[in-house]
Amino acid sequence: MAILRVISVFLIVIALMLLGADVVSTLEQTGGGTVMRSFDRILMLFGFDAGLWFAQKLPPQFAQVCIAIVSAPGWAVTGVPGALLGFVSAGRSERRSRPKPPPQPPINR
Repeated sequence: MAILRVISVFLIVIALMLLGADVVSTLEQTGGGTVMRSFDRILMLFGFDAGLWFAQKLPPQFAQVCIAIVSAPGWAVTGVPGALLGFVSAGRSERRSRPKPPPQPPINR
């Protein structure tokens, strides 16, 4: 379960970096619009066209679903699975019962 926690933290950190990049780009833009980079655009920076690959390699119905997911903002595509994976890998923490305090000594008067 520890490896799942590490992966979830890694995905959440990537999502926060992508969200920060979108916020900085929005502040730099003079037109006043918001900048939301899709995950497809981020993958395109690395030379991978995910939409074209899905269209060529997958059946049409499944390809459309995958293209819709990849077209979402990059921080959502990585952050939501990271958060869900973090919740799943957290598990239940067992509550330890407190040890009973020692009995009070008798009072002799």
